[in-house]
Amino acid sequence: MIKIVSGKKMGEIDRETMKRFGIPGLILMENAGLQVVQLLQALRPDRTRGRIAIFCGRGNNGGDGFVIARHLRRLGYRVTTWALDHVSTYQGDAEINYQILLQQGETVFQMKEADPQEFIRDLGAEDLIVDALLGTGLGRPVSGLLLDLISALNGSAAPAVAVDIPSGVSADTGEVLGAAVQADYTVTFALPKRGLLLFPGAACTGRLVVADIGIPAKLTTAPEIKENLITGHFVQSCLPSRRLNGHKGTYGRALILAGSPGMTGAAALAGEAALKGGAGLVYVGTAAELRPVLESKLKEVITWGFPGDGQGNLTAGGLQEILRAAADCQALAVGPGLQPTQETLLLFKKLGGAIAVPLVVDAGALGALALEPEFLERKGDRAPLVLTPHPGEMGRLAGCSTADVQKQRWALAAEKAQAWQAVVVLKGAHTVTALPGGELFINPTGNPLLSTAGTGDLLTGLITALAAQGLKAGKAALCGAYLHGLAADLLQTHAGPCGFMAGDVLDFFPDAFSKVAKLPPAVSGAHFYIRAD
Repeated sequence: MIKIVSGKKMGEIDRETMKRFGIPGLILMENAGLQVVQLLQALRPDRTRGRIAIFCGRGNNGGDGFVIARHLRRLGYRVTTWALDHVSTYQGDAEINYQILLQQGETVFQMKEADPQEFIRDLGAEDLIVDALLGTGLGRPVSGLLLDLISALNGSAAPAVAVDIPSGVSADTGEVLGAAVQADYTVTFALPKRGLLLFPGAACTGRLVVADIGIPAKLTTAPEIKENLITGHFVQSCLPSRRLNGHKGTYGRALILAGSPGMTGAAALAGEAALKGGAGLVYVGTAAELRPVLESKLKEVITWGFPGDGQGNLTAGGLQEILRAAADCQALAVGPGLQPTQETLLLFKKLGGAIAVPLVVDAGALGALALEPEFLERKGDRAPLVLTPHPGEMGRLAGCSTADVQKQRWALAAEKAQAWQAVVVLKGAHTVTALPGGELFINPTGNPLLSTAGTGDLLTGLITALAAQGLKAGKAALCGAYLHGLAADLLQTHAGPCGFMAGDVLDFFPDAFSKVAKLPPAVSGAHFYIRAD
């Protein structure tokens, strides 16, 4: 797990590193530059292939750029270095590294004396651009020369590598301030910044590398930092082992209450996802009159028919039979394909107060809760809840519009998780999981292949399966979100960006588990994430 910080917080950590631990800024800048060089070497191992154009602003971000230029020259790369202005306009560590370049006889071109189109003239796909212009301290829209330069860089065919954050993106909000570099890669230092994961800034980030530059772990793992990035190694550490002498009873039983007329597909997808999520036995419970429909769709999932209303809908009248069926289960889910009615709400209320195992709540059950959202804030004994709303469902539960949800995804999820004392998995890009204790987790996996009917049912089944195997509600939600998105990433890598259904994502669940299981041991240095390779 990696902490996520604002630009302001990162500045405080940098200053404390220098003051409290005595690590000079020059060393941090040197380490930062070397981490970018490491990525550039991986992208262009052939030093004779193309050129590398480095654009350096006046602050520490520009200083990182001068370090990068110096080391690339030392390694034999063809480098063109651009600075915003004369060395006399620079200060501090950035000035020192600018002077070092000049003292070594390197040429540094000045942007203010050139036409912006000259910066990128003749740069093609074989070349690389390094954006070391603005960094995390930007607080106002870019304008003038910088605006023209960013436009020119984005018009180039050369891939761009951003240093710390794409220039023009707010490190705190993800807002694009006037214009922003569209990076193919971003190497951010010590910790990811909020703006790299919040849209629209996240769309400018490309593939993100979180690079260790020597800041003490006491500062980068401080418990008061509540926002976190889920990593594959965290998921790997949480997943239960598969024992050689294990059997279907070893890996838990899960019951999913789902389905209504026209919506049995949601029940089937959730049940199959729970099985592929590792649960030993999966039961899908539906109204008795729909059981034959589900039996025709499912082979490995066991179907149960409970008393309904005669039209294919579950009712609270079947509670006792449901509880008897659930007695041996380690996790339950309610909602896929259910109708968002008062009867569903009544069933949920009675069920949640009668069981002690995790209860995953989705779709129709969330819609039913929206009829009486204040119920979630009532005190009393109930099952540990995992709520998995999409933005529209979250808006109905929270009493606001979908647009308002999207404007405050992180803050709203954190607020409601604490108010409802539930795990809240707010789906979307990027999916946000908030825990009742105040911690927030951002999921880096997933892509638009998840923007199709049925993928939410897969997530419900997967989280339920992980809870049935013994994971606490919070960890089941975090691991489920990561693996669900990773399956979509692997499908996209394997077959392309569109033309697929939820069942196609489900087919890649085993590959997602395998990829996480095979991750090499975590080491200090650069941590790559986002999108499957």
